[in-house]
Amino acid sequence: MARVVNFLKTIRNNWKKSLVGSAALAYGVNYSKDAYDTEQMMREFCVEAAKYGDIPIPPKVQPTHMTVILNPVAKKRKAKKLFEKYCEPLLHLAGIAITVIQTESESQARTLVANLNTRTDAIIVAGGDGTLSDVVTGLMRKCQSNVTYVKQCPIGVLPLGQVNRVADSLLKRKEDATDARALAEATMAIVRGNTRLLDTVEVSPIEKDPEDPVKPAYAVGAIEWGAWKDANSRVDKYWYWGSLRRYVTYVFNGRKDDLNWNCNGVIRYSDPCDGCSRCYQEQYSFSKTQAEKRWWHAFVPRINTAPRGSDNVDYSKVNNENCGIYKEVPIASTELHITTNNVLLNDEESEPGVKVELGPATVSYTDFIAEGCKRVGGKKSQGEHIIKAKNIELHPEKDDSFVSIINFHQLPKTMSFLI
Repeated sequence: MARVVNFLKTIRNNWKKSLVGSAALAYGVNYSKDAYDTEQMMREFCVEAAKYGDIPIPPKVQPTHMTVILNPVAKKRKAKKLFEKYCEPLLHLAGIAITVIQTESESQARTLVANLNTRTDAIIVAGGDGTLSDVVTGLMRKCQSNVTYVKQCPIGVLPLGQVNRVADSLLKRKEDATDARALAEATMAIVRGNTRLLDTVEVSPIEKDPEDPVKPAYAVGAIEWGAWKDANSRVDKYWYWGSLRRYVTYVFNGRKDDLNWNCNGVIRYSDPCDGCSRCYQEQYSFSKTQAEKRWWHAFVPRINTAPRGSDNVDYSKVNNENCGIYKEVPIASTELHITTNNVLLNDEESEPGVKVELGPATVSYTDFIAEGCKRVGGKKSQGEHIIKAKNIELHPEKDDSFVSIINFHQLPKTMSFLI
């Protein structure tokens, strides 16, 4: 009893040291528990991956090979380390040979994929939504004349970026999931080989210049234009602020005139269409799309997935008089935000097309900072005006930035993703 009393007296007389020691002990216990849980999780996934790797390969089937496009500066320059720790071991255990190609500059993934000549069964994007858009753009440019190849080369997504809306939607990632679990689950989705078709969005100039042609860009998630987008692109400039750099970016840029505060112009758009004789042509397949068959499916059951709207409907007999009829709306906004149905985080069926959100016409300095801080936390205020559309023509006031944004809901413009 005397020892207990002396121990309590020591704590009381040295309460500052005791407080620091308690905090360090609590941190150590939590760290050890998280490390143990992660180890057990990886052990379970490794056992499952090894089952795929132990399946004999038929004599006439080549081993599975996948190409990884890795953005090493993603995830605060931890992307490569996280990939090698939580993703690469599972792929090797599953018997998948991989070739890792690291990007060295912004948008380089487009060129890497467009010039890819080696045989690959899939492309794995180890990065965020920006890297994913670059890979999709490169693949679509490479295979514009070969739609079948686009479907036969699915894309796997590893959520290693600052923004991972497409991956979160595809994999139904929980908000409280750790990075280790999210990466391991995404890797196992690639190993299992189930696929899902997603619509792509093409961005191309309205006026074509034969002498200086501009190749279209593609996306599967969202497209942003405006002040918040411009400010967010300058985050790396404030690297010396550490974890606060994303917040101070909006503080330091809220009054700068070089941000795009005026997203003014005219939008021409057509209403969404579920499918009719005008937008579905004879070459489109109306049968349910089957997930691509892998060699292990001869031994392991697979789950087939099909895109929304792939029912056996003869759209050549469906008449929609409003399909392709454009409406014209003038806009005056500080932001234009386009979101596809691919990044909806719920299971509710929604009509095909994209959602266009227009921000306020003017915004104060404090409101700009408040909205920026909200977006740092992964949230966004809903636009003041919302338009649902299929095809969009955007005519900004600036003559040098005419852009056509088209949502291709038709089957030949879809891409296969591993889920």
